[in-house]
Amino acid sequence: MDPGIVDRGLRGHRKTQNALARYLRAQGYSPRRAAPGEPQFDLAWEDHRAIVVAEVKSRTVTNEEKQLRLGLGQVLRYQQQLAAKGRPVRAVLVLEGEPRDPSWRALCSGLGVVLTWPETFSTTV
Repeated sequence: MDPGIVDRGLRGHRKTQNALARYLRAQGYSPRRAAPGEPQFDLAWEDHRAIVVAEVKSRTVTNEEKQLRLGLGQVLRYQQQLAAKGRPVRAVLVLEGEPRDPSWRALCSGLGVVLTWPETFSTTV
């Protein structure tokens, strides 16, 4: 594994997660990390309808498909685990940029998962 690629991925993840947290705070929400005993999601917050759980993924041209598959599986599992506690849970998959393959929008929508990236936070989150 190329350390430069790993470092770029970590920076992209951190930048995207921080952008989402700033956006949520500006909207009056309180984003938080996973508490002990919860699945290791990236961010969660509560809105008037449900707990919202988000998984953030960095991606490159070469790993986008893998990252989207991984992120979708993770956020669906987090949703299932948190919903087992009896509260409604919405799932959000957050990318650092728009996916190159537009069919991911339809897939996520069909599964009830919000697919978003920083430029679309205001219309999707």
